[in-house]
Amino acid sequence: MNEKQFEQHAIGAAVDLGSTTVAVCCMDLETAEELVSFSFSNPQTVYGADVITRIRHCVEDEHKLTVMGQMIRDTLWEQLKAHLGIQCGNVARIVYSGNTTMLHILRGMSVNGLAAAPFTPVSLEYAEGTEEKPHSESCTVSESGCMLPRTESGCYTAIYPPGFSAFAGADILTGAVFLGMGRSAAYELLVDLGTNGELLLVNQDYGYAASTACGPVFDHAVTGAKYGSESIRAIAGCVKRGLIDDTGMLQAPFFEKGITIDKGFVIRQQHIRNFQLAKGAIYAGIICLMTKAGITFEDISHLYVSGGLGFYMNIRDAFTVKMLPEELAGRITVSGNSSLEGAKQLLLAEENQQTTIRMEYENIRKRTMSFELADFDGFQQIYMESLNF
Repeated sequence: MNEKQFEQHAIGAAVDLGSTTVAVCCMDLETAEELVSFSFSNPQTVYGADVITRIRHCVEDEHKLTVMGQMIRDTLWEQLKAHLGIQCGNVARIVYSGNTTMLHILRGMSVNGLAAAPFTPVSLEYAEGTEEKPHSESCTVSESGCMLPRTESGCYTAIYPPGFSAFAGADILTGAVFLGMGRSAAYELLVDLGTNGELLLVNQDYGYAASTACGPVFDHAVTGAKYGSESIRAIAGCVKRGLIDDTGMLQAPFFEKGITIDKGFVIRQQHIRNFQLAKGAIYAGIICLMTKAGITFEDISHLYVSGGLGFYMNIRDAFTVKMLPEELAGRITVSGNSSLEGAKQLLLAEENQQTTIRMEYENIRKRTMSFELADFDGFQQIYMESLNF
């Protein structure tokens, strides 16, 4: 982009604020051209891999709330500067999508209400306002040393989409609207396999949302595995070969030493048990949502698998380990990072389009019941039955 274009074009950033990974897409707000996409590790992981641990830190020490929020902002702007260079000064709008805890921490809102039942967020509503850029980004200088005009002097518009509940956030709602869900009589299911697994079952009349922790377990289910999809593939392969039985028990002679497979991965009994707890929660969550809606697999027209884990996962492996229902084979789409795509949709929307998108948010929110899986009658039995392969 030359300096003349730079003077005229504002830049927007869509941000998917994940518990483990933050994904960013920068767009030219005039041409809708994608300028750069990147991701970075959420620096808050030093305070715990999951939102529950981070909430506890904030409850025990209120100062941690400010620290964690600033960590994200500082790292985000460092990354924007690294990838955009002098164009960073022209960032005029940022849409932040993420789970309820991540957005509360970013906005400096108390997470005390998220620490225990009845799990009451400070706000789940759409919010938009002007925020200050870091001091170093309040001016823009060209490579030749000349001052260049800014879209907004030292500030930008921050947009926070609404969410469903304490643990079903803006990320799954923006994804659902981007995918065009909930517009027909048939039910559609969105399973977002991030660090926090979020589930949404919706049609034109009703909706049901829930969540469960899963990501860190998948990522570390097998010693040596770098990604959760590698763990799933490795365990699925052993199940197919009969090295792990239906109950998750390693067969002799591997029970004591584990199974060493490709790339030096080692599957041990404790890894399998932890994996079963996580994958069983996903499967049980799907069954609970269906039970709540009073439907069968035949009533679901489509299953969208979203999130970082879902993007790389082999669907057949997910069937093998009973993470996803094989009854939905042929109706499954791996939809990538639908939260980020939803943030981009809102970022680029003209005023009338933005109004339409916000109406879709509210329509889905009004007809959707969010509930805690642990409070669902019969969950424990469903969960126990979902642990087996």
